[in-house]
Amino acid sequence: MGCSRFACFICLVFSAVAYADSPLEDYPGLEVVDSQRDDTLASRLVILGSLKKINNLLEPERVEYASGARKSMTAFIPNERRTETVKEFYRNQLLSLGEILFECSGRTCGSSNYWANTVFGASILYGPEQFQHYAIARLRNGDYLAIYVAMRGTRKLYVHIETTSTRKSGQQIDRFIFQSSDAAVTAARKMLEEDGVVLHLVVHQGVKEDEDMDDSVSRSLNIGQEIRQRLADSDQVISHGLGGLAPYDVHGADRIELLVIRR
Repeated sequence: MGCSRFACFICLVFSAVAYADSPLEDYPGLEVVDSQRDDTLASRLVILGSLKKINNLLEPERVEYASGARKSMTAFIPNERRTETVKEFYRNQLLSLGEILFECSGRTCGSSNYWANTVFGASILYGPEQFQHYAIARLRNGDYLAIYVAMRGTRKLYVHIETTSTRKSGQQIDRFIFQSSDAAVTAARKMLEEDGVVLHLVVHQGVKEDEDMDDSVSRSLNIGQEIRQRLADSDQVISHGLGGLAPYDVHGADRIELLVIRR
C-alpha cells in the first residue's frame, strides 16, 4: 500500500513539473491528475467555434491549424463547486496574456462528451453540458492557450489547460543531415552543450531487398535508440524512425537528420 501511494505521489510531482512553465497561475487547491507533452512539431487543431452538426456529423463550426508542439494538463479542484468562478479566474488571466479568440458556456458549447473524449481525450471531463466552459486565446508570443472547465455528475470540478506552442513563439529550428551514426553523435553532443536545446533525431533507412516497410521502420527505430543511448543528455533528445516512409532525397535513402530546436 505504501509503495502504491509513493508511486502516485511521484506521478503527481512529475505531472506538475511537466506543466511548470505554464504562464497561468493555478487555481487555489488545484490537484494535477494528468499531464501530456508532445514536443513534435506537427499541425495542431485549434477550435474556434461551438460544436454543431455539419452534414450529420458533429464538428466545430470554425477551426484553424497551427504548426507547433502541444502540452496539456487536467486538474481536479476539490474545494470548488462553481464552474463560473473557475472560468472567470482563468479568463481574466487570458485577457492579460493576449486576445480571447472564442469562448462559450453551457449548452452553447455543444456536446460535453465530444469535448471530453474527442477534442481533449480526457473522459474525466465529461459531465452535464450546462456546467461546461471553453475559452481559447492567442497569447502575445503567438502561442494558443485553451481552457476547458467542466463538472461531472458527481459534482467534482475539473479544469483542462492546453497550450499549442507555435514557431512564432521564438523557436529557431535548424536541420542537419548525416550519413553515419558516429557523425550524428559527435554533432549532437556539441549541440546539447547549448542551453534550451531540444533535438529531434530522425532516422531514414531505405527498404532492402529482403525486408518490407515495417522492417525498415524497425531498423531505423533501433538505430535512433542506439544513438540516443550514446548521448549523456538523452532526455533532451527525441528519436523518430521513418525507415523508407519518407521520400528519397538528394542525401539518399539512408540518412540521419537532426532537427535542432532552440528557444
